[in-house]
Amino acid sequence: MIMLNSHMAKIANHLSLLLLLFTLVACAENTDGGETFLSEQDQPAAYPSGNQPLKSAAEIQDVDQLIALLKAARRIPNSSKWFEIISLPNDVYALWEPGHVEKVNSYLIIGADKDVLYDTGMGIASIGQAINELRAVLGRGNHPLMVINSHNHLDHNGGNNDFDEAWIIRDEWAIQKLTGGISGGFTTYWAELTPHEGIEVPQNFDPETFSIPPFPLQRVRYLADGDVVDLGDRQFQVIHTTSHSPDGLALYDETNQVFFGGDTFGGGFYMTRDMSLLAADLERISALQIRWHYASHGAQLIEAMQEGQRLAIVRRILGGDSKEGMIPFAGQEFPIYTLDNVQVVLATDFLIY
Repeated sequence: MIMLNSHMAKIANHLSLLLLLFTLVACAENTDGGETFLSEQDQPAAYPSGNQPLKSAAEIQDVDQLIALLKAARRIPNSSKWFEIISLPNDVYALWEPGHVEKVNSYLIIGADKDVLYDTGMGIASIGQAINELRAVLGRGNHPLMVINSHNHLDHNGGNNDFDEAWIIRDEWAIQKLTGGISGGFTTYWAELTPHEGIEVPQNFDPETFSIPPFPLQRVRYLADGDVVDLGDRQFQVIHTTSHSPDGLALYDETNQVFFGGDTFGGGFYMTRDMSLLAADLERISALQIRWHYASHGAQLIEAMQEGQRLAIVRRILGGDSKEGMIPFAGQEFPIYTLDNVQVVLATDFLIY
């Protein structure tokens, strides 16, 4: 089992690299390859205050404009120096982990009555401490916080034990992963660190001994498809997706056209455990009006959703109209299907490790 997990870790590394290519990893880089990390006082205000008009990702046609928007976004320092905390539109704060190849994003979503933390990252540094510091800066220390996992892959629930409760889709696989923890076999995966200016790896982090402790079952709470997460001044509909993992949980604010899609939706590149399930997930959201799509890896905001168009392409792939290849990793191979601007990797066993 340890050898199998090691292979899965290597596959995770390479597949995540492919995913990042399609989510504008370069958004935070300067032309010389560095990244601007300034003190809070020195950061420019990237977004207008009050009710001034602001272009959404859907209205920005030029990728360079979107990259510039993200580069200009205000950074908020934190004592861990592992997270890069980025102030984004719609009272959203990204807790980005660019020091690991996954470059995963967790999001603090501010509401009038309570806040939501969407995912808890990798667990390499304490996201609980970073969230406490951020909410203190924002004057949110006394507001309730609801922790929601987009799904239960190890890079999205690693920090759950910093919190009293975690909300997930009720699914036996998800419950097993969350309550079982990760204790061995992923050394190669954890060691895939990536240098990033301003980011420091915690001194107590050792890939050889790192683990994710089990999250107690009695602290798990459940959401279902169609539930509404009410923050007071805005409401998010829960959308259960199943193509990337059986417990995918997307959040959609219809009024403000804000969408958090987890790993299921990434902008034309999909890792799926079943092509038909992917088509079903795309169909579920193809009619949604989305101006702001917050991504779970790499660039925090990606291009306007085009899932209706991509659904048509995936259906053509299902019908055999695509270029098929294989991606070999660690003694295993994954089929990859390419058609127009869509690529789909079929990775069933990997995604339900």
